[in-house]
This record gives sequence, structure tokens and C-alpha cells, in this order.
Amino acid sequence: MPDDRVKNRIHVVPQTRRAPFSPEEFIEPGAQRLLFPGRGTVIFVLFPDVTESEFREILEYAMPSYVVELRTSPRFDIGNLNRHIAFQTFQHQNSIYLDLAYSVAGQAGSEPLIYRLREFLQKSRPKFDRPFIFLVNRIESDECLVPRVLETLVTFGAEPKYIMEVPRIERPTLPDYRIASL
Repeated sequence: MPDDRVKNRIHVVPQTRRAPFSPEEFIEPGAQRLLFPGRGTVIFVLFPDVTESEFREILEYAMPSYVVELRTSPRFDIGNLNRHIAFQTFQHQNSIYLDLAYSVAGQAGSEPLIYRLREFLQKSRPKFDRPFIFLVNRIESDECLVPRVLETLVTFGAEPKYIMEVPRIERPTLPDYRIASL
């Protein structure tokens, strides 16, 4: 016998759109813009949400100096991409892949990763004249990892001028809403 108290409810859910990136976003204005593309830019690539084309475009447009791995299970199998192709792309862009998660495997929480990041920044003293890309799991980024990474960068004098997240999700306007039943 159906329960009369339970009724179908309508819930309005915003329709999300992915905003594309363009090469111009990574070129600084001025005479030396080609020498320092995207200086001071920090990019967080969220897995598994990122698509193959978004990942390839951000690497191509940003030309990062470092791609820093913060995922506990680093995988690159999105679309036709795989680990081999990803590393070829890093090499083609003259990007250094730094796997911080490997050295802290089995340790819980973000503190071991932050410790390794601090250690890297202290020893290497990178210039931040090209973007830094951090590969993170979306779930971990929703917690405290992303703010801790930013705090650590600032501590070492690398205050980001621009912070990006991939995929970039646009906020919908009223006509873009869709109706979903609960």
C-alpha cells in the first residue's frame, strides 16, 4: 500500500558547463610575455573529472615547469591517453614530473605530502617562472590538500598570481537549470 506522506518532490539542479581554456590565458602582457608564459600560475588538475582534451590542452597551453603528482593512485588512462603518452607530453613540454605521492605511499592524510612538497621547495628553490601543475584526486582536493599546497607555496615565496582548476566549471544562469526528480 503506497504511503500518502511520500510525494514526488522536484529539485532544481544547475546544469554545469565546462569552460574551455585558451593559449592567451597563459601569456603575460608586455614585451617579455613570450619569455615568461604564465609566470606565477598554479593549476590543480582534478582527477577523475578531467577529460583527455582538457588535460592535453592545459599541458600544451600552460607549458608547466613542473607537474607535481599528489594522487595516491596516479593513473593517466582517460580517453586515449595512457601513462606512456602522458610522459611523452611532459617531455615534449620540457616539464619535470615530480611524484611526491610515491615517497609517502601508505601514509594517511595530506601531511606527508605537504612535508615532501616543503622538502622539494627548500632543496630545489624553483623559480616559478612557468606554471606549476598539481595533479590531485577531487576527493582529496575537497578536503584540506589544495589550501595546504597554496599555503606551502606562499611560505616559500611563491605566492601564486593565478590559481586555476581543471576542469573549469561555469556557473549556470537561470535558463540553464534542469529538473530532476528525487
